[in-house]
Amino acid sequence: MDLALRILVLIAGIAGGVVLIKYSYPLTQFFGHSELAERYLGSGGTYTMWKLLGLLAIFLTIWYVF
Repeated sequence: MDLALRILVLIAGIAGGVVLIKYSYPLTQFFGHSELAERYLGSGGTYTMWKLLGLLAIFLTIWYVF
Protein backbone atom coordinates (compact mmCIF):
# COMPACT_ATOMS: atom_id res chain seq x y z
CA MET A 1 0.00 0.00 0.00
CA ASP A 2 1.27 3.45 -0.86
CA LEU A 3 2.53 5.57 2.04
CA ALA A 4 0.12 8.44 1.35
CA LEU A 5 -2.84 6.06 1.35
CA ARG A 6 -1.66 4.51 4.62
CA ILE A 7 -1.48 7.92 6.23
CA LEU A 8 -4.98 8.82 5.01
CA VAL A 9 -6.42 5.54 6.28
CA LEU A 10 -4.67 6.04 9.62
CA ILE A 11 -5.99 9.59 10.05
CA ALA A 12 -9.53 8.66 8.98
CA GLY A 13 -9.68 5.58 11.20
CA ILE A 14 -8.37 7.32 14.29
CA ALA A 15 -10.62 10.33 13.69
CA GLY A 16 -13.64 8.05 13.29
CA GLY A 17 -12.79 6.20 16.49
CA VAL A 18 -12.36 9.44 18.42
CA VAL A 19 -15.71 10.69 17.12
CA LEU A 20 -17.40 7.49 18.33
CA ILE A 21 -15.82 7.88 21.76
CA LYS A 22 -16.37 11.61 22.15
CA TYR A 23 -19.93 11.74 20.84
CA SER A 24 -21.33 8.59 22.44
CA TYR A 25 -24.11 10.55 24.14
CA PRO A 26 -25.42 12.30 20.96
CA LEU A 27 -25.12 9.03 19.03
CA THR A 28 -27.22 7.27 21.66
CA GLN A 29 -29.80 10.04 21.58
CA PHE A 30 -29.99 9.84 17.77
CA PHE A 31 -30.03 6.04 17.35
CA GLY A 32 -31.67 5.12 20.64
CA HIS A 33 -30.65 2.67 23.32
CA SER A 34 -29.51 -0.83 22.41
CA GLU A 35 -31.29 -3.51 24.42
CA LEU A 36 -28.45 -5.94 23.81
CA ALA A 37 -25.81 -3.52 25.11
CA GLU A 38 -27.94 -2.59 28.10
CA ARG A 39 -28.45 -6.26 28.95
CA TYR A 40 -24.83 -7.37 28.72
CA LEU A 41 -22.96 -4.18 29.66
CA GLY A 42 -25.32 -3.06 32.41
CA SER A 43 -26.96 0.30 32.96
CA GLY A 44 -25.54 2.81 30.50
CA GLY A 45 -24.31 -0.01 28.31
CA THR A 46 -25.21 1.76 25.08
CA TYR A 47 -22.78 4.57 25.86
CA THR A 48 -20.13 1.99 26.70
CA MET A 49 -20.87 0.17 23.44
CA TRP A 50 -20.13 3.31 21.40
CA LYS A 51 -16.88 3.86 23.30
CA LEU A 52 -15.81 0.25 22.80
CA LEU A 53 -16.61 0.49 19.08
CA GLY A 54 -14.47 3.63 18.91
CA LEU A 55 -11.56 1.88 20.59
CA LEU A 56 -12.01 -1.11 18.30
CA ALA A 57 -12.00 1.15 15.23
CA ILE A 58 -8.76 2.80 16.37
CA PHE A 59 -7.12 -0.53 17.16
CA LEU A 60 -8.16 -2.15 13.86
CA THR A 61 -7.02 0.87 11.88
CA ILE A 62 -3.58 0.81 13.47
CA TRP A 63 -3.38 -2.94 12.98
CA TYR A 64 -4.38 -2.65 9.31
CA VAL A 65 -1.94 0.15 8.52
CA PHE A 66 1.06 -1.40 10.26
